[in-house]
Amino acid sequence: MSEYPNITELESLLFRVDSMMGAAEAHGALCGMLCGRGSVELSEWVDHVIGEQQQGNPALHDVVHMLSELHQATLEKMNDAGVEFKLLMPDDDDSLPERVEGLAAWCQGYIYGLAAGGIKQGSELPDEPKEFINDMVEIARVGHEVDDGDDEESNRQEDEEAFMELEEYVRIGTLSVFEELQPLQTTQTVH
Repeated sequence: MSEYPNITELESLLFRVDSMMGAAEAHGALCGMLCGRGSVELSEWVDHVIGEQQQGNPALHDVVHMLSELHQATLEKMNDAGVEFKLLMPDDDDSLPERVEGLAAWCQGYIYGLAAGGIKQGSELPDEPKEFINDMVEIARVGHEVDDGDDEESNRQEDEEAFMELEEYVRIGTLSVFEELQPLQTTQTVH
């Protein structure tokens, strides 16, 4: 199964081409588009991520290549009953505020991707996907202040645990929405 590209490298390349989205937001947008319509052409998603570009930018080829890797890996992971699916997020070694910001950006991209995939506000949806999408809107708005200074260790541990639970909720919820809205897309392995 394909692997996601390195988020730091992708982020750097997206910055060099003055992209419309960062890496986490771009992945969220792809997942939202997939949930909305089941499949997304690479070129369409890339256009949403990087916008119009001047030809001749040396980083453009590299960024499209990395986005292609991310597109392929995400399709495989979402269509394989989601066992390997994960969010493209800052590393666990990054600070909690950076990871929270990454999750908010991912959710913002997901909402954008749903709209680009045809699911607009007010669309008729089953209750569970509708509730999850509303939660995603709230997470995208999140602002989180973590004092990295003299904070008590237990508070930092609680913040870490809460973040991990929220990230897992987003991961599982994304797969659930995908399976509910695109039930025929999941592949079934025959042994």
